[in-house]
Amino acid sequence: MSWYFFAFLSPLLWAISNHIDKYILARYLKNTNTGVLAIFAGLVGFLFSLGILIFSPSSIMGINLFNAVVIILNGALLIIAFVPYYYALNGEDASSVVPLYQSIPVFSFVIGFFLLGESVSSLKIVAGLCIIVGSILVSIDLSKSKLCLKGRVLSLMLLSSFLISVHFLVFKVVALEESFWTTVFWEYIGATLVAVFLLLFIKSYRSQFISVLRGNSFGVISINVLNEVINIGAKLLANYATLLVPVVIVNLANGLQPLFVFLIGILLTLFFPFINKEMVTKQHVIQRIVAISVLFIGSYLLVI
Repeated sequence: MSWYFFAFLSPLLWAISNHIDKYILARYLKNTNTGVLAIFAGLVGFLFSLGILIFSPSSIMGINLFNAVVIILNGALLIIAFVPYYYALNGEDASSVVPLYQSIPVFSFVIGFFLLGESVSSLKIVAGLCIIVGSILVSIDLSKSKLCLKGRVLSLMLLSSFLISVHFLVFKVVALEESFWTTVFWEYIGATLVAVFLLLFIKSYRSQFISVLRGNSFGVISINVLNEVINIGAKLLANYATLLVPVVIVNLANGLQPLFVFLIGILLTLFFPFINKEMVTKQHVIQRIVAISVLFIGSYLLVI
């Protein structure tokens, strides 16, 4: 099966997950530390890793010790990378936050330049500038009488994007040496360790996590499990695609994620506003279309 099937399906699944994240924050975690979502992500990841262990125990235990440590830390890094995203999403529309993930290819090229000695052409510099401009456009608050940049959202998403770009590069390096499922297993063990750490050693996270479960245990657990299954599926597709083509090509395909988020957001606002409601005024729609277009052009220029 061609790589683009895996690469282009993942942004659609991630777009769905983005809106579920927004729903969870508004419905269950309105007055709670948004980092509690990271605990759910890590615990569901543990259940997934158990499934891998049951079906492929021998290959998992045969991993090189150094690689195991690296990929465990990499799994922990992914959960940590989602925390700034959760904070940015809390109080903002998904279609205003997710497009900023298009800065990931820029960070990938910067890391490649400084750590791997990869050259950067003038075209790549222009591509990076396009992504920076698009990020600024999507971060401008048009609801104010004067133009106001959402600096907090921008900084949080840039931090998240940088950590995720490191995560994908490390995953590819290890997965090319080890097997795909072995790498995935140990990665989710790392994610689980972060969740356990938050529960055991950060009192505010633990008390809020327990409070959320007591308030609506069935609802919050079921929707979080569903969300993490979708998220895991998207990530597995993206990770597998990186083994077939360069990471930056997969990042380009992920440039469709803001478009999917935008379209799903409009549909939910028009037909299911009780699930999610976004700003769909003419002014906001034009802003996001222009910003997403500039971001996608920048991502495209990175790989031609």
